[in-house]
Amino acid sequence: MKRWARKSKSLIIAYKIFQNWQMRRRFASGDTETEHGSTHSGKTLDESLRYIEEQFQDYLTYGRLSSDQLRGKKILELGFGDNVGVALRFLSAGAAKVICIDKFSSKRDEAREREIYSALREKLSRDERERFDEAVDLTDGIDFDASRISYTRGLDLEPAAKVMQIREGFFDIIISRAVIEEIYDPTAVFAQADKLLAPGGLMLHKIDLSDYGIFTDGGMHPLTFLTISESVYRLMASDSGIPNRKLIGYYRKRMRELDYDASFFVTSIVGHGPVVPHKEIKELDNGYSRSALPVINEIRARLAPEYRRMTSEELMIRGVFMAARKPARTESQI
Repeated sequence: MKRWARKSKSLIIAYKIFQNWQMRRRFASGDTETEHGSTHSGKTLDESLRYIEEQFQDYLTYGRLSSDQLRGKKILELGFGDNVGVALRFLSAGAAKVICIDKFSSKRDEAREREIYSALREKLSRDERERFDEAVDLTDGIDFDASRISYTRGLDLEPAAKVMQIREGFFDIIISRAVIEEIYDPTAVFAQADKLLAPGGLMLHKIDLSDYGIFTDGGMHPLTFLTISESVYRLMASDSGIPNRKLIGYYRKRMRELDYDASFFVTSIVGHGPVVPHKEIKELDNGYSRSALPVINEIRARLAPEYRRMTSEELMIRGVFMAARKPARTESQI
Protein backbone atom coordinates (compact mmCIF):
# COMPACT_ATOMS: atom_id res chain seq x y z
CA MET A 1 0.00 0.00 0.00
CA LYS A 2 1.12 3.54 -0.65
CA ARG A 3 2.63 5.31 2.36
CA TRP A 4 -0.21 7.83 2.69
CA ALA A 5 -2.85 5.09 2.56
CA ARG A 6 -1.17 3.21 5.44
CA LYS A 7 -2.06 6.08 7.73
CA SER A 8 -5.81 5.75 7.06
CA LYS A 9 -7.63 3.11 9.09
CA SER A 10 -10.60 3.13 6.72
CA LEU A 11 -8.45 2.67 3.62
CA ILE A 12 -6.51 -0.16 5.23
CA ILE A 13 -9.75 -1.94 6.15
CA ALA A 14 -11.10 -1.54 2.62
CA TYR A 15 -7.87 -2.82 1.08
CA LYS A 16 -7.76 -5.85 3.40
CA ILE A 17 -11.38 -6.70 2.56
CA PHE A 18 -10.46 -6.60 -1.13
CA GLN A 19 -7.37 -8.79 -0.58
CA ASN A 20 -9.43 -11.30 1.41
CA TRP A 21 -12.00 -11.47 -1.40
CA GLN A 22 -9.24 -12.00 -3.94
CA MET A 23 -7.67 -14.79 -1.89
CA ARG A 24 -10.99 -16.56 -1.42
CA ARG A 25 -11.64 -16.47 -5.19
CA ARG A 26 -8.17 -17.77 -5.96
CA PHE A 27 -8.48 -20.65 -3.50
CA ALA A 28 -11.91 -21.52 -4.87
CA SER A 29 -10.37 -21.79 -8.34
CA GLY A 30 -7.62 -24.07 -7.04
CA ASP A 31 -4.86 -21.45 -7.21
CA THR A 32 -3.09 -21.61 -3.83
CA GLU A 33 0.30 -20.20 -4.83
CA THR A 34 1.21 -17.06 -2.91
CA GLU A 35 4.14 -15.11 -1.54
CA HIS A 36 2.56 -15.67 1.87
CA GLY A 37 5.02 -17.79 3.84
CA SER A 38 7.95 -17.17 1.48
CA THR A 39 10.03 -16.29 4.51
CA HIS A 40 13.44 -16.99 3.03
CA SER A 41 13.01 -15.02 -0.19
CA GLY A 42 14.14 -11.81 1.51
CA LYS A 43 16.91 -13.30 3.66
CA THR A 44 20.61 -13.79 3.06
CA LEU A 45 21.95 -17.33 3.33
CA ASP A 46 23.29 -16.68 6.83
CA GLU A 47 19.98 -15.15 7.90
CA SER A 48 18.10 -18.19 6.60
CA LEU A 49 20.37 -20.56 8.53
CA ARG A 50 20.00 -18.52 11.73
CA TYR A 51 16.22 -18.45 11.30
CA ILE A 52 16.01 -22.23 10.90
CA GLU A 53 18.28 -22.83 13.89
CA GLU A 54 16.37 -20.32 16.01
CA GLN A 55 13.11 -22.12 15.30
CA PHE A 56 14.60 -25.52 16.06
CA GLN A 57 16.18 -24.35 19.31
CA ASP A 58 12.92 -22.68 20.37
CA TYR A 59 11.11 -25.99 20.02
CA LEU A 60 13.73 -27.72 22.14
CA THR A 61 13.94 -24.97 24.78
CA TYR A 62 10.25 -24.24 25.36
CA GLY A 63 9.16 -27.80 24.70
CA ARG A 64 11.76 -28.84 27.30
CA LEU A 65 13.13 -31.40 24.87
CA SER A 66 16.62 -32.81 24.52
CA SER A 67 18.02 -34.22 21.30
CA ASP A 68 17.87 -37.67 22.86
CA GLN A 69 14.12 -37.26 23.36
CA LEU A 70 13.68 -36.71 19.62
CA ARG A 71 15.09 -40.12 18.73
CA GLY A 72 12.55 -42.16 16.79
CA LYS A 73 9.83 -39.53 17.05
CA LYS A 74 7.28 -38.81 14.32
CA ILE A 75 6.61 -35.10 13.84
CA LEU A 76 3.95 -33.09 12.03
CA GLU A 77 4.86 -29.53 11.00
CA LEU A 78 2.05 -27.13 10.14
CA GLY A 79 2.80 -24.21 7.82
CA PHE A 80 6.37 -24.96 6.67
CA GLY A 81 6.39 -22.11 4.14
CA ASP A 82 8.98 -22.08 1.36
CA ASN A 83 11.38 -24.73 2.69
CA VAL A 84 11.63 -27.68 5.07
CA GLY A 85 14.83 -26.66 6.84
CA VAL A 86 13.29 -27.06 10.31
CA ALA A 87 12.07 -30.55 9.44
CA LEU A 88 15.59 -31.47 8.31
CA ARG A 89 16.99 -30.22 11.63
CA PHE A 90 14.60 -32.51 13.50
CA LEU A 91 15.62 -35.43 11.30
CA SER A 92 19.32 -34.70 11.72
CA ALA A 93 18.77 -34.65 15.49
CA GLY A 94 17.28 -38.15 15.39
CA ALA A 95 13.56 -37.86 14.59
CA ALA A 96 12.28 -40.82 12.56
CA LYS A 97 9.95 -38.97 10.22
CA VAL A 98 8.55 -35.47 9.60
CA ILE A 99 5.37 -34.74 7.65
CA CYS A 100 4.90 -31.10 6.56
CA ILE A 101 1.60 -29.57 5.49
CA ASP A 102 0.70 -26.01 4.49
CA LYS A 103 -2.57 -24.34 3.49
CA PHE A 104 -0.64 -21.97 1.23
CA SER A 105 1.63 -22.86 -1.67
CA SER A 106 4.44 -20.43 -0.91
CA LYS A 107 6.47 -19.40 -3.92
CA ARG A 108 9.78 -21.27 -3.99
CA ASP A 109 13.16 -20.98 -5.61
CA GLU A 110 14.48 -24.54 -5.81
CA ALA A 111 18.07 -23.46 -6.49
CA ARG A 112 17.97 -21.21 -3.43
CA GLU A 113 16.30 -23.95 -1.40
CA ARG A 114 19.08 -26.40 -2.30
CA GLU A 115 21.67 -23.80 -1.36
CA ILE A 116 20.09 -23.42 2.08
CA TYR A 117 19.97 -27.17 2.67
CA SER A 118 23.57 -27.61 1.58
CA ALA A 119 24.76 -24.85 3.90
CA LEU A 120 22.63 -26.28 6.73
CA ARG A 121 24.24 -29.69 6.24
CA GLU A 122 27.74 -28.21 6.52
CA LYS A 123 26.98 -26.86 9.98
CA LEU A 124 25.96 -30.25 11.36
CA SER A 125 28.05 -32.70 13.35
CA ARG A 126 29.19 -35.92 11.68
CA ASP A 127 26.35 -37.99 13.21
CA GLU A 128 23.78 -35.32 12.35
CA ARG A 129 25.09 -35.14 8.80
CA GLU A 130 24.68 -38.90 8.37
CA ARG A 131 21.05 -38.69 9.48
CA PHE A 132 20.53 -35.64 7.24
CA ASP A 133 21.85 -37.61 4.24
CA GLU A 134 19.42 -40.42 4.97
CA ALA A 135 16.54 -37.98 4.53
CA VAL A 136 17.64 -35.99 1.47
CA ASP A 137 20.12 -36.36 -1.38
CA LEU A 138 21.45 -33.03 -2.69
CA THR A 139 23.82 -34.52 -5.27
CA ASP A 140 21.68 -33.52 -8.23
CA GLY A 141 18.82 -31.28 -7.14
CA ILE A 142 16.73 -32.11 -4.06
CA ASP A 143 15.70 -35.74 -3.64
CA PHE A 144 13.78 -36.45 -0.42
CA ASP A 145 13.34 -39.94 1.00
CA ALA A 146 9.55 -40.15 1.31
CA SER A 147 9.85 -42.64 4.16
CA ARG A 148 11.60 -39.94 6.23
CA ILE A 149 10.14 -36.62 5.05
CA SER A 150 7.22 -35.51 2.91
CA TYR A 151 5.35 -32.29 2.33
CA THR A 152 1.99 -31.16 0.96
CA ARG A 153 1.14 -27.63 -0.15
CA GLY A 154 -2.25 -26.02 -0.70
CA LEU A 155 -4.15 -28.23 1.74
CA ASP A 156 -5.76 -27.49 5.12
CA LEU A 157 -5.16 -29.82 8.05
CA GLU A 158 -8.88 -30.61 8.43
CA PRO A 159 -9.38 -32.43 5.10
CA ALA A 160 -5.91 -33.98 5.35
CA ALA A 161 -6.23 -35.29 8.91
CA LYS A 162 -8.30 -38.39 8.22
CA VAL A 163 -6.01 -39.54 5.41
CA MET A 164 -2.91 -38.87 7.51
CA GLN A 165 -4.32 -40.84 10.42
CA ILE A 166 -4.88 -43.85 8.18
CA ARG A 167 -1.46 -43.59 6.49
CA GLU A 168 0.70 -42.38 9.35
CA GLY A 169 -1.08 -43.27 12.58
CA PHE A 170 -0.25 -40.98 15.51
CA PHE A 171 2.36 -38.24 15.72
CA ASP A 172 4.52 -37.69 18.79
CA ILE A 173 4.99 -33.93 18.29
CA ILE A 174 3.03 -31.32 16.32
CA ILE A 175 4.78 -27.99 15.67
CA SER A 176 4.09 -24.63 14.06
CA ARG A 177 5.46 -21.10 14.02
CA ALA A 178 3.34 -18.04 13.14
CA VAL A 179 0.67 -20.31 11.65
CA ILE A 180 -2.16 -20.79 14.14
CA GLU A 181 -3.00 -17.07 14.25
CA GLU A 182 -3.52 -17.11 10.47
CA ILE A 183 -6.43 -19.55 10.74
CA TYR A 184 -9.57 -17.50 11.24
CA ASP A 185 -11.11 -20.01 13.66
CA PRO A 186 -8.49 -22.58 14.74
CA THR A 187 -10.90 -24.55 16.97
CA ALA A 188 -11.41 -27.28 14.36
CA VAL A 189 -7.65 -27.41 13.69
CA PHE A 190 -6.93 -28.10 17.36
CA ALA A 191 -9.62 -30.82 17.36
CA GLN A 192 -8.02 -32.52 14.33
CA ALA A 193 -4.52 -32.10 15.73
CA ASP A 194 -5.68 -33.76 18.94
CA LYS A 195 -6.91 -36.77 16.96
CA LEU A 196 -3.51 -37.03 15.27
CA LEU A 197 -1.43 -36.62 18.43
CA ALA A 198 -0.43 -39.74 20.35
CA PRO A 199 -1.36 -40.00 24.05
CA GLY A 200 1.35 -38.15 25.96
CA GLY A 201 2.30 -36.29 22.77
CA LEU A 202 3.33 -32.65 22.58
CA MET A 203 2.00 -29.61 20.71
CA LEU A 204 4.46 -26.73 20.24
CA HIS A 205 3.06 -23.59 18.64
CA LYS A 206 4.59 -20.11 18.48
CA ILE A 207 1.64 -17.76 18.05
CA ASP A 208 1.82 -14.08 17.11
CA LEU A 209 -0.98 -12.07 18.75
CA SER A 210 -0.07 -8.73 17.15
CA ASP A 211 -1.60 -7.05 14.08
CA TYR A 212 1.29 -8.11 11.78
CA GLY A 213 2.01 -4.41 11.31
CA ILE A 214 -1.22 -3.84 9.38
CA PHE A 215 -1.98 -0.70 11.39
CA THR A 216 1.15 -0.23 13.49
CA ASP A 217 3.37 0.14 10.41
CA GLY A 218 1.41 3.31 9.69
CA GLY A 219 2.09 4.65 13.17
CA MET A 220 -1.25 3.63 14.66
CA HIS A 221 -1.88 2.21 18.13
CA PRO A 222 -0.80 -1.46 18.46
CA LEU A 223 -4.35 -2.48 19.47
CA THR A 224 -6.11 -0.64 16.64
CA PHE A 225 -7.05 -3.96 15.02
CA LEU A 226 -9.09 -4.79 18.14
CA THR A 227 -11.31 -1.73 17.61
CA ILE A 228 -12.91 -3.22 14.48
CA SER A 229 -16.25 -5.04 14.77
CA GLU A 230 -16.18 -8.81 14.27
CA SER A 231 -18.49 -8.63 11.25
CA VAL A 232 -16.11 -6.27 9.45
CA TYR A 233 -12.94 -8.06 10.56
CA ARG A 234 -14.29 -11.34 9.22
CA LEU A 235 -14.47 -9.72 5.77
CA MET A 236 -10.80 -8.77 6.18
CA ALA A 237 -9.42 -12.01 7.58
CA SER A 238 -11.51 -15.10 6.86
CA ASP A 239 -9.28 -16.38 4.03
CA SER A 240 -6.31 -14.02 3.74
CA GLY A 241 -4.05 -15.28 6.54
CA ILE A 242 -3.97 -12.06 8.56
CA PRO A 243 -4.21 -12.44 12.38
CA ASN A 244 -7.43 -13.96 13.71
CA ARG A 245 -7.44 -11.76 16.89
CA LYS A 246 -7.66 -14.77 19.21
CA LEU A 247 -5.80 -13.73 22.36
CA ILE A 248 -4.16 -15.84 25.05
CA GLY A 249 -7.45 -16.56 26.84
CA TYR A 250 -8.77 -18.37 23.78
CA TYR A 251 -5.76 -20.70 23.66
CA ARG A 252 -5.89 -21.36 27.38
CA LYS A 253 -9.55 -22.31 27.05
CA ARG A 254 -8.92 -24.64 24.10
CA MET A 255 -6.19 -26.49 26.00
CA ARG A 256 -8.37 -26.83 29.11
CA GLU A 257 -11.15 -28.28 26.98
CA LEU A 258 -8.72 -30.84 25.58
CA ASP A 259 -7.41 -31.51 29.10
CA TYR A 260 -3.84 -30.71 28.02
CA ASP A 261 -1.14 -29.66 30.44
CA ALA A 262 -0.20 -26.34 28.80
CA SER A 263 2.47 -23.75 29.47
CA PHE A 264 2.39 -20.32 27.81
CA PHE A 265 5.64 -18.44 27.38
CA VAL A 266 5.18 -14.74 26.59
CA THR A 267 7.19 -13.65 23.55
CA SER A 268 6.18 -9.97 23.33
CA ILE A 269 4.39 -7.30 25.41
CA VAL A 270 2.47 -4.19 24.30
CA GLY A 271 4.51 -1.11 25.13
CA HIS A 272 7.63 -3.17 25.82
CA GLY A 273 8.44 -5.31 22.79
CA PRO A 274 10.04 -8.78 22.61
CA VAL A 275 10.54 -10.81 25.77
CA VAL A 276 13.81 -12.72 25.33
CA PRO A 277 14.16 -15.31 26.65
CA HIS A 278 10.42 -15.91 26.67
CA LYS A 279 8.83 -16.07 30.12
CA GLU A 280 5.71 -17.58 31.60
CA ILE A 281 3.24 -14.97 32.87
CA LYS A 282 4.01 -15.81 36.50
CA GLU A 283 7.66 -14.98 35.81
CA LEU A 284 6.96 -11.47 34.50
CA ASP A 285 7.81 -8.66 36.89
CA ASN A 286 5.75 -5.49 37.36
CA GLY A 287 7.90 -3.58 34.89
CA TYR A 288 6.10 -5.24 31.98
CA SER A 289 2.69 -4.17 33.30
CA ARG A 290 3.90 -0.64 33.95
CA SER A 291 4.97 -0.40 30.32
CA ALA A 292 1.75 -1.87 28.97
CA LEU A 293 -1.01 -0.30 31.10
CA PRO A 294 -0.76 3.29 29.79
CA VAL A 295 -0.82 2.00 26.21
CA ILE A 296 -3.87 -0.17 26.89
CA ASN A 297 -5.75 2.51 28.83
CA GLU A 298 -5.21 4.95 25.97
CA ILE A 299 -7.38 2.86 23.64
CA ARG A 300 -9.56 0.65 25.88
CA ALA A 301 -12.70 2.82 25.47
CA ARG A 302 -12.45 2.43 21.68
CA LEU A 303 -11.98 -1.34 21.61
CA ALA A 304 -14.73 -3.57 20.26
CA PRO A 305 -16.96 -4.74 23.17
CA GLU A 306 -15.51 -8.25 23.48
CA TYR A 307 -11.99 -6.83 23.86
CA ARG A 308 -13.00 -3.89 26.04
CA ARG A 309 -14.15 -6.39 28.68
CA MET A 310 -10.83 -8.27 28.74
CA THR A 311 -8.26 -7.86 31.47
CA SER A 312 -5.16 -5.74 30.90
CA GLU A 313 -3.04 -8.88 31.34
CA GLU A 314 -4.72 -10.50 28.35
CA LEU A 315 -4.57 -7.37 26.19
CA MET A 316 -0.91 -6.70 26.87
CA ILE A 317 0.37 -10.05 25.55
CA ARG A 318 1.36 -9.76 21.87
CA GLY A 319 2.74 -13.23 21.39
CA VAL A 320 3.07 -16.63 23.08
CA PHE A 321 4.92 -19.89 22.70
CA MET A 322 2.49 -22.64 23.70
CA ALA A 323 3.81 -25.99 24.88
CA ALA A 324 0.92 -28.36 25.57
CA ARG A 325 1.08 -32.05 26.42
CA LYS A 326 -1.78 -34.42 25.76
CA PRO A 327 -2.83 -36.71 28.63
CA ALA A 328 -0.91 -39.96 28.55
CA ARG A 329 -4.15 -41.93 28.65
CA THR A 330 -7.63 -41.03 27.49
CA GLU A 331 -10.67 -41.77 29.69
CA SER A 332 -11.56 -44.76 27.48
CA GLN A 333 -8.13 -46.24 28.18
CA ILE A 334 -8.34 -45.92 31.97
